[in-house]
Order: sequence, then C-alpha cells, then structure tokens
Amino acid sequence: MATKAKPKLMGESTFQKWILDAFDGDVNVKMFRRNIGGLQKENGKFVRFGQTGQADIWGWIVEHRCPFCNKVQFGTHFEIEVKAENGKPTKAQLVWLKMVAENNGIAILLYPVKNDPIGLRERILRMLVGQNCPQCVEKQRKL
Repeated sequence: MATKAKPKLMGESTFQKWILDAFDGDVNVKMFRRNIGGLQKENGKFVRFGQTGQADIWGWIVEHRCPFCNKVQFGTHFEIEVKAENGKPTKAQLVWLKMVAENNGIAILLYPVKNDPIGLRERILRMLVGQNCPQCVEKQRKL
C-alpha cells in the first residue's frame, strides 16, 4: 500500500518572486524586494543592513484614486510582509506594519492562497486601492 506524499508548502522566497513578477513592468505600481541581514567583512567586522522587522517588499502606487471619494493621491507608500502558508509574523514585523499604517502607508501581511479565484495580482491590487484615503477616514469620523 502506497503512502500519500504530503503536499509541498510554498516558501516565502518563491511567493515573493511570484509577487514581484506579477507587477514587473507595471507603470503605476513600483515594487521592490528588501534585503535584511548582515555579512562579515574580510576584516572580521560584521555589517548589518536593513532594520529588524522591516517588510519583505516595499514600494509605492504612482497614482491612487480613492474608490470612495474619487480623490487622487500620488506616491502612496506600501509595505508587504510575505509569509509562507504556515508562516507567522514576528513581533518586530507586526510593529513595523503597524508603524507604516499609522503613518498613512498601506501595510499588508500576505499569505499565498491555494486556487486563488481572482489571482494574486488582482488580490494585491484590491488590497492596495481598497484602502480609505485620509479624506474619507476624516468624513467617517464626523458621521
């Protein structure tokens, strides 16, 4: 009797590549991979790059039209923390995303979706442009 092999889970680096490939050449969404870590120089000195907790992908939407009030914003910053199917964000990553959101950026924690009915690119676009603009948030506070 043959045993069933466990389905292989998608890793973070593969998922990151899919995301970046989905927006390659897009004139309205600029997206970049961020490297966090360090290396030891020949002289033995350790050099860190990036800050603990920073998101894996960062970028900006060149022109962002609010779907609620139709106001146009330019240069809307976003950060995407990418996780494998079974991954969990660290406390530092959650703190980073919260800081981005509190400073009018768009913060996204993103997991792969099996059999995604709308597709990866469409799902990310909906997350990016489905955010309320500051003008709409202010209107909602007054209601």
